[in-house]
Amino acid sequence: MSRAEQILTTLVQQNIPVQEQADLTAKARAYLALLQSRGLADERVAAQLAFDCIKAGNSQKKLPAELYDKVNYLCRCYMDRVARFYLCYDFVPDVTALQTAIICLYEKAPIFHSLFTDDHIRPYWKVTDYHIDDVFSVIAADDLPAAAVAFLEQSVSMDDPSQMKIALVHNGTHSILAFRWNHMIMDGGGFKQFTADLCNAYNQYRKTGDAPLDFRTGSRKYTKVYDDMPASLRKKAKAQFAGVTVKEKRKLPFTPVDGSECNCIVYHSVEKDVMQAAIAVAKQNGATVNDLLCAAYIWACYAVMGEAQKPLHLSCAVDLRRYIRQPETLGYTNHTTFMYCSVPHLPESDIQLLQQVHESNDKNKQDPFLGLHGIPLLNIGYATMVQLQAEAVVKLFYNNADIALSNVGAVDVKGFALDGYHVTDALVAGGAKVKPCAAATVLTCNGKLTISVCTQGNQQDRDMLHSFFGFFEQFLRSIAPN
Repeated sequence: MSRAEQILTTLVQQNIPVQEQADLTAKARAYLALLQSRGLADERVAAQLAFDCIKAGNSQKKLPAELYDKVNYLCRCYMDRVARFYLCYDFVPDVTALQTAIICLYEKAPIFHSLFTDDHIRPYWKVTDYHIDDVFSVIAADDLPAAAVAFLEQSVSMDDPSQMKIALVHNGTHSILAFRWNHMIMDGGGFKQFTADLCNAYNQYRKTGDAPLDFRTGSRKYTKVYDDMPASLRKKAKAQFAGVTVKEKRKLPFTPVDGSECNCIVYHSVEKDVMQAAIAVAKQNGATVNDLLCAAYIWACYAVMGEAQKPLHLSCAVDLRRYIRQPETLGYTNHTTFMYCSVPHLPESDIQLLQQVHESNDKNKQDPFLGLHGIPLLNIGYATMVQLQAEAVVKLFYNNADIALSNVGAVDVKGFALDGYHVTDALVAGGAKVKPCAAATVLTCNGKLTISVCTQGNQQDRDMLHSFFGFFEQFLRSIAPN
């Protein structure tokens, strides 16, 4: 009997009634062998994880396809449905500890090694086998950001045994931990929790050698947004059938699609001192940081597209976790929708534009059902029709915004620390969109802001987006001159 089997037997004898021990031991030993075949080398952790998973009944073969899974699957028509993120550190984490933490997380949340099966009737997730090498890779490089971006620009195949890819890119002294994953599994808010759990697991294992098992295993259902509402408000929220369908007809000047396109991430950073000065001015005028970013994006659109006298509608991401008071009940999933920030024209001054944006966003925030409009309609479509029919109907009113902004917010540099080393920099990018979509994603890390667009484009498209980001920063600088 191996050491892992001995540990497993002891766990069963100490925690399980005698009459149940034989059956659970047999199942746990089979699961232990599976974990070891997946690359989990630590026998103590493997035994504890096998016992914990079998005791919890965590051996599903299928997982339900939730509403947001189906909606994000529809987005394959407009993008590669892959989300991207990286974190920078001034050291190189322990590879074995990272592998151990990743496997433990994968076992507690099998959605990460499940394949979406579209049978045109009732789609579902099929839980599949995997090896840690399918998930995690180590890349040695001199230019860390370039190597990390090259890793992120790749996609994730729908039939891959792992729906997330993680790379540790390093030069021996510094490193970047890069992630790309199927957006159907989780959004930026879900990824924040995933990253916090992964970092905590890594640190726990490094300190104690114990199996890191404290991960989110809650519900992935869209209905979680209603659970914490008062009964009267919940009833009204579930009756919000009118979707937000504002359509901005103008586009950024991408080149025509000619078949030569490839996935490319274009990003730009604005230094901390510039951001602090601009944020101070925004607050003096009663505006939020998000108002400021929306105004900068809109100003850049006008600078590139012209037509200053015409209105412009910017689609802005809304995290529906705002309605969930018990986040510990959530699993890793999507809870993001959109609202529209609209301005009637480009005003004469930057402050006037900021005020217009603030008024539009503030009006949206007064809506007690912000972001919930249209969700019941989507649910009716997917619940009452087979998948093939539902997709055809949803496409008739689904609006894939070409001008959009998603603010991920500030990176928790301390909460994402590894071995006591805080995050020094970060980058986020969404799916590689089909032109002319210019959906941008922004985050701040240590006070510095980074904005990015991931597109399927060419060098001319890259140059145009760099110019666009230049205008974005120009607005931030002009609103708070030195």
